[in-house]
Amino acid sequence: MPTTNFSPTDSMHGGATAAREPLDGDWNRMPEPKDGIPYRWGDHERRWSLNKDILSTTLGAERSSLYSLYHSKGIYENQRATSTRKRVVNLTRSSYAGQQRYGTIVWNGDTHASWASFRQQIPAGLNYMATGNPYWTVDVGSFFTKNDGRWFYLGEFPDGVKDDAYKEYYTRMFQWGTFLPMLRSHGSDTPREIWRFGEPGTRFYDAILRMINLRYTLIPYIYSMAARQTLHDYTMARLLAFDFPDDPNVFDIKDQYMFGNIMVCPVTVPEAKSRKVYLPHSSSSEKWTDYWSGTVYEGGGWIDIETPIDRLPLFVRGGSLIPTAQPTEYADAQIGSPITINVYPGRDSEFEFYEDEGDNYNYESGSYTTIRISWNDRKRILTLNAQKGSYPGMPTSRKITIKTPWGERSVNYNGKKTSIRI
Repeated sequence: MPTTNFSPTDSMHGGATAAREPLDGDWNRMPEPKDGIPYRWGDHERRWSLNKDILSTTLGAERSSLYSLYHSKGIYENQRATSTRKRVVNLTRSSYAGQQRYGTIVWNGDTHASWASFRQQIPAGLNYMATGNPYWTVDVGSFFTKNDGRWFYLGEFPDGVKDDAYKEYYTRMFQWGTFLPMLRSHGSDTPREIWRFGEPGTRFYDAILRMINLRYTLIPYIYSMAARQTLHDYTMARLLAFDFPDDPNVFDIKDQYMFGNIMVCPVTVPEAKSRKVYLPHSSSSEKWTDYWSGTVYEGGGWIDIETPIDRLPLFVRGGSLIPTAQPTEYADAQIGSPITINVYPGRDSEFEFYEDEGDNYNYESGSYTTIRISWNDRKRILTLNAQKGSYPGMPTSRKITIKTPWGERSVNYNGKKTSIRI
């Protein structure tokens, strides 16, 4: 969004603001009844028991569990009753089954900055998204960076961005967060702006900027996956077992996952020069392309991959089509811009490229476009099928570049079926 009117509040925006124009988003930091239990208590079981008793007495056991669901429902339904010009975006830290229908993005709460915590958050998020709630995120850099003795305030970096050890931790988390449904940096104790991590040309600054640019490069892919989640019950970030159920080696891998057709392998230990990566296989065999180097590997084994500070190991599954655009300062600046279709050969494949106005609910009445992109692996032919649908302001033609290991070709696509042999 070119501008953002985002409300970090504990409740729905109200009064004159709601009547004038809905907010771009709500940040509901506490969508649960206030517990009233002093933070100084370190007995977690006793804290849980007292909270349960307070909530059950106040709301009843069932209603207290459902509080987050109805809180989100109230925001969603009332904003939509006010206006359909803005999609409901509700960043919230509590969830319940079915809450995804109300425009919620859940983050994992106020975590502390430690490598052990980082490692735990990856499988926690994947398990959460496997429940049918596909939008999940974190505080990149973790919320608490210091340790002040309280049971929840257990950060291991008291000097924050003054400490290169924290800069490394933050950079590695930022790399992981780049491949979550929502990327966000937030926390206490220390600044998080990119310029706090060095000057252009220094390693942490450049590594973070590389991920920012990569995120924007992938916006066409991510937005199309988001549409697939809404229209076709997809999940963009998935446990490996979802895609490779016949490969038992993936069942207990906690630090690799699929983001679309990109396998993400976060670096979760300090000063890592390399990490082991497992390349899954399926009954039809599998090829994997290193996103950075272009090296192709066969699936079904482990490899060691170098992990300099500016590189997150990424592998693209053979038979993938990844649409990208040039990075911009904000997502709407990409509207109508040239698109590159990155072809990763290995099998026949298809991808549905999706576009709409970028906001409002007109897509619910069919105001959007799709282009089915097909790849014939044996003949090396990419087909841009006829564009379906329309929306106000849609581009009537655009430059599309097809990038493959054998070279590139560009066409001016005007919505009619076009096939390109590479």
